[in-house]
Amino acid sequence: MKNIFRYPFVFVLLAFAVTSCNKTASNQAKYIPKDAMLVLDLNWKSLSDKASKGNFNWDSLFKAAATEPGNDSNLAKGKKEFEDFIHSGVDTTSNVFFFTRAGGSIMSGQSATGGVVMNMKDPSKFEAYVKKHDNAPEIKKANNFSYALLSENLYVGWNKDVVILSGTEQMKKYGTDNSSNNNPNTPQQSLSAMFDQKEDESLASVPEFRDLMEEQADMLFWTNSSSMFNAVPMLGLTKFADLFKDSYGAGSVNFENGKAVANYRSYSGKDLADILKKYAGPSVDMSLVNRYPYPVSGFAVFSFNPQILAEMIKYGGLQGTVDQYFQKVGFTMDDVTKAFKGDFAIVFSDITTAEKEYDYNGMKFHSNKPSAKLVFTATIGDKAAYDKIVSKLADQGIMEMKNGQYVPKGLGDEFSFNMDGKNLTIATDNDVMQQYLAGHGNAAVPGDVANEAKDKAVAFYIDINKILQGLSTSEDQKSLDAGKATFKNAIATTTNFNGKYTESNFELNTVNNNENSLVSLLKFFAAVSSRIEKEQHRLRNGMMDMDSATVMPPMTPTPPDTDQK
Repeated sequence: MKNIFRYPFVFVLLAFAVTSCNKTASNQAKYIPKDAMLVLDLNWKSLSDKASKGNFNWDSLFKAAATEPGNDSNLAKGKKEFEDFIHSGVDTTSNVFFFTRAGGSIMSGQSATGGVVMNMKDPSKFEAYVKKHDNAPEIKKANNFSYALLSENLYVGWNKDVVILSGTEQMKKYGTDNSSNNNPNTPQQSLSAMFDQKEDESLASVPEFRDLMEEQADMLFWTNSSSMFNAVPMLGLTKFADLFKDSYGAGSVNFENGKAVANYRSYSGKDLADILKKYAGPSVDMSLVNRYPYPVSGFAVFSFNPQILAEMIKYGGLQGTVDQYFQKVGFTMDDVTKAFKGDFAIVFSDITTAEKEYDYNGMKFHSNKPSAKLVFTATIGDKAAYDKIVSKLADQGIMEMKNGQYVPKGLGDEFSFNMDGKNLTIATDNDVMQQYLAGHGNAAVPGDVANEAKDKAVAFYIDINKILQGLSTSEDQKSLDAGKATFKNAIATTTNFNGKYTESNFELNTVNNNENSLVSLLKFFAAVSSRIEKEQHRLRNGMMDMDSATVMPPMTPTPPDTDQK
């Protein structure tokens, strides 16, 4: 699929794939495999309406991309074909789906497939469009569709209902050179399978996916956890893929004035749901954050029952391997799950850059180095189990006794380490540690953030603007300033399992509350891209200047030391 953007016709096809609005999903979804790992649907009408209010024209941005210095010439060809493609016979008013899928096995050979599916309006007009191109591919007929090879691993196929762009890459078979052509997941066969599959073999048969398609959003996306685990070679040999069978993720993204919001529901299959129900997790302990001694720049806090890990390892068939390893070092999996209660927090502040002097081979140098204050803390569940683990790790040379407690070996003086029987705490320096342990909290967590974190299993917050204000750079101050003018903060939370799914929410707040966040983000990325393009252009010209320099100036010899006798 690496050649996908090297073919003008394909570029236009993909360019159009983001110029459609969101309608019914049933037709295209019937052609997407049920085990697709990731599916993305963009609501072009909503996105373009929001962008246009900020004087952004998506078609103009696409056309301008073909004239940027240093861009591939195929972009210019795509620009010329864009208007023709709009009238090529495809339906410009219906959903467009992107998807990825993994197939095969380690022994038979794995494959990765990616595709775009869109509705067809006039198949004969589309076929004529394909034929009229220079170096047009040969059009072939199958039982119920037509297709053409665009490049080595890339096909386009169509019938009276849909157009599918599909590319497949073969992974190396275990113990072979992959030279055989008998792999069942060739690009042409992958395309044929999509046109031939029954509806109950497609994504359209999954109830959770159909529910997702009913939502009104700027973007919708879908994930399949079981397919993802099967795609990882070693995990595919365990039962972890079975544990995540029928486990899906369904998400949406909306761009509003002053913020971008996303929602994600993680659905669990029966076996995973049984484990999550059995070890229902507690809520985050915000006191671990609130006792932090400085106004926070951000935090991550989460809480879960550690027994969940043991249960998953047992289900995956790895308990024997894990027990064998722990027995060698002198403790058990039960000791590990008892040692910590399951409440964890990372809190940070005062992220800055400042010029610092350092020595290198006796020479003095100055550089902008970042610094920060940070605390990591974990609540102890069973002190006896914790003491047993660290003492055995000390026997292995992993930890060592220092100031009356076991610390990671080689920790040095850069970090402060403390275990008081209730919490294990690591801080960036002793002053931060002592103030944190004293509990004189001055975290100043914003009220709305604290409310969002309440009763959640996971909570994350970062004050992006505060961090950017503390940074400085001599390399690209304009990009840094663009970030300061764009980003305010972000917060993400995840609920406990409710019997069917866990729900995550993410909110990115932008500085200008009166401007749609999509416009704010487009302005930022345009500014940064412009800076990158200018820098690349400067470097290219610099390399050309170096190539043209064929004569080196003579070096002036060092005069002899006339004081020597």
